[in-house]
Amino acid sequence: MASSVELFSQFGPNSGYVEELYQLFLSDPSLVGDSWAAYFSGLQGRSNGANAHPVAKTNGIHAPATTSSADLELQEKVFKLLDSYRRFGHFAAQINPLTQGIRALPKMPELDLSSYAFSDQDLSRTVLCSGFQGKKSMQLQALINELSRVYCGTIGFEISHIVDSEQRQWLQAKIESRFVDQNQLASATKRRMLDKLIEAEGLESELHKTYVGSKRFSLQGGETAIAMIDAALERSGEHGISDFVIGMAHRGRLNVLTHIIGKPYADLFNEFEDQSVFSVLGAGDVKYHLGYQRVHQTQDGSQVRVELAPNPSHLEFVNPVVEGMVRAKQDLEYRSERKRGLAFLIHGDAAFIGQGIVWETLNMATVDGYTTGGSLHLVINNQVGFTTHPEDARSSHYCTDLAKGIDAPVFHVNAEDVEASCWATTLALEFRQRFERDAVIDLYCYRKYGHNEGDDPSFTQPHIYNELASRKSITHLYAEKLISEGLLTKDEFSSLLQKYVERFQAARSSKRAATLGEACAITGRLRIPTPPTGVAPETLKRIGQTLLEYPSGFTVHPKLHKILEKRVETLESGKGIDWGFAEGLAFGSLVLEGHSVRLSGQDCGRGTFSQRHLELTDYEKPETYLPFSALSSEKARFEVFNSTLSENSVMGFEFGYSSIAKNALVLWEGQFGDFANGAQVIIDQFIASSEAKWSQLSGLVLMLPHGFEGQGPEHSSARLERFLQLCGEGNMVVAYPSSASQHFHLLRRQGLMEIKRPLIIMTPKSLLRLPQAACELSALTSGQFETVLEDDFAKGSASTVVFCTGKVFYDLKSAIDKLKNPSVKLIRIEQLYPFPQFEVKKALKTTKGTKFVWAQEEPQNMGAWSYIEPYLRERLELDVVYVGREVAASPATGSHKRSGIEQQAIVEEVLKIIKE
Repeated sequence: MASSVELFSQFGPNSGYVEELYQLFLSDPSLVGDSWAAYFSGLQGRSNGANAHPVAKTNGIHAPATTSSADLELQEKVFKLLDSYRRFGHFAAQINPLTQGIRALPKMPELDLSSYAFSDQDLSRTVLCSGFQGKKSMQLQALINELSRVYCGTIGFEISHIVDSEQRQWLQAKIESRFVDQNQLASATKRRMLDKLIEAEGLESELHKTYVGSKRFSLQGGETAIAMIDAALERSGEHGISDFVIGMAHRGRLNVLTHIIGKPYADLFNEFEDQSVFSVLGAGDVKYHLGYQRVHQTQDGSQVRVELAPNPSHLEFVNPVVEGMVRAKQDLEYRSERKRGLAFLIHGDAAFIGQGIVWETLNMATVDGYTTGGSLHLVINNQVGFTTHPEDARSSHYCTDLAKGIDAPVFHVNAEDVEASCWATTLALEFRQRFERDAVIDLYCYRKYGHNEGDDPSFTQPHIYNELASRKSITHLYAEKLISEGLLTKDEFSSLLQKYVERFQAARSSKRAATLGEACAITGRLRIPTPPTGVAPETLKRIGQTLLEYPSGFTVHPKLHKILEKRVETLESGKGIDWGFAEGLAFGSLVLEGHSVRLSGQDCGRGTFSQRHLELTDYEKPETYLPFSALSSEKARFEVFNSTLSENSVMGFEFGYSSIAKNALVLWEGQFGDFANGAQVIIDQFIASSEAKWSQLSGLVLMLPHGFEGQGPEHSSARLERFLQLCGEGNMVVAYPSSASQHFHLLRRQGLMEIKRPLIIMTPKSLLRLPQAACELSALTSGQFETVLEDDFAKGSASTVVFCTGKVFYDLKSAIDKLKNPSVKLIRIEQLYPFPQFEVKKALKTTKGTKFVWAQEEPQNMGAWSYIEPYLRERLELDVVYVGREVAASPATGSHKRSGIEQQAIVEEVLKIIKE
């Protein structure tokens, strides 16, 4: 059949217009009018032959007789105008409450009516309107007026970039019918919006007067955000949302804490006056970083658990944490029903476009292992980043432009139109619930004061602050609107303002100092007894057998099948269980005991070093299978997810997940341990310190391949020294296991602990296949993780004691084995923090040591030496000698040959001391 271009070529320059009509006809014949519908139907009915050309041989079928060339040209311009408003109307929308010192949006020639040369006669004619507002046709002037009202009002809509036509058309219908179908907002709804604005502005104003100069990062100029969040929360119940988790930075946080989450004013006042429990206990955090939660009852009687996650000053890094928290709630409480939990992320304009973590988190939006069924994003766009102008903060027109990369609709709204802002928010919520995709609301507002209340913004934004000096607040503007509508009187408004002041003062009068008894019962110094970690041999064999059982029609790679068969055979022989298999057995046993296991990271299904193989790919078709899924139950499941290529967002996500999934073993594995510092903010601000700052516990396990094997400076070191530097008050565990059985028991200990803290494991590379690092079956069926291991070559009379940790043990042992009657004892510190002082003392009792050595393969300013030396010298009073690589700027040499020479020199130096 001829193409559509050929089909309508008889219409000459108007063929494009007729083609558009035809496409409308195909979607809905009623959109093109009766005469055109009859014409197109006739074409379809007479073009059945294989070589038929319905235009070349029209057989008496003609375009509607009333359609002239001028009609066609006019209609073609109308369609162009419709398309231009839908695509570019946001550029002309009245979204900015400011007029001075702002970044101007481009003027689109497609929106310039003069370019269409419509005559007065044209404007009075009835034209087809492409289904605009659900209509077939409209008077052209009325159409132009409505297009401007819809697309160039106080909301700018960006939806034309969305690829999915169903989503795009659904949004278009909602947007264009807004003024047609929108019922008059109930007076109670408008009064609730006003109440929220009064609370928002009132809190900021009273705090400003009461605690002069105190930082609070005011929301003034963006108070509409509180009404918007409240609107979303109120509608959540009717949309089936049970968990509403908010992540945000400091701007407006105190308002969200008190007026959305429901934190008592008294607690807030105590924090301003430094009367919280942390003033006695230490630790804690500033008031605008803290979280809170409660159960909110909506006006329709639904109950929604609303929570504000704690966050550091590092802008936007809470985003993946909140996503992980929401995913855990969805998985554990709602059987992975994504619509039941919502992540509501509040951003700043400069941070949203400037911080890479934003895109890294957005990029996970539809990835299977990390999706939460869409998130809502509210950008509090006060049009300045501290002192930075938008022109200096981004290259894009909008701060939200990167969100279009995931096909998220973007609604730019003017904060001074409160009702429009709330309508856009509820539309975004409805879109998310229908399509399980992200949506973005860009709230154009301003910042009444500086970045903080002690700052003078007029130095850098004088034009904006000259304009703001005489500007009425959003609360007063909205009150005036309600007064003009007869829903409020001036006296009533004055009374509402006074009542808020009285409420604020009453709360101040009744506040009390917090007591120590209100402190979190769990502290960093708490010790948890180690649970039994051995597993019955028949259970291990059952787990192993699942590696050889596949769904019908699934073909495993022939080479891999042999590898898995050999692994299972080691359970029968009871010998040679390698590292990767022992790890898998630990995972499987935990699942059988009712503890879910979630492992994620780059390439972790197979494993960077092809050591794991817990996600199998069909050899003949593009399908995957998790053998341990056969062990899963209603109570626990095994999951492994190959992640996006991001350390930051994925580690943050897993931290958030583990903070909720307290009964699960949640692990993140680095492709190499060296790359973990790509998530240094997550490590420093969350993993190491969340409990001390926010009483937020996490049991996240970081598995970081580490070891000096001549692979260069970026594939040798997980920066063990940095993790040890972060240790304090029992905040986490850092371990460097040296055998498959130790790794097995360490993982099971973490999974079985009732109260978990982060576990950092230096995992191996060469040891994965080293026969000496493998274990016997008996080592897994009994015993536990040993924090200290001993190898006594002198049977209790060793004169030299060599301390070490990790892989270097095998280099040392191999060399010492060749000595004749060596008077040495090797002590492996398998758990570096908390330091196993009692176990080390016990190991020293069976020696006659006079020489003590700490041996490591890392440079002297790296590895465990700087951390371990004070323990050995001061606590154990040992005169210890360091042996290892010299101080270096880079972790390792890029020369494989040189690395071997350095490694051998370490061993020879230790042997020299032993022989002396």
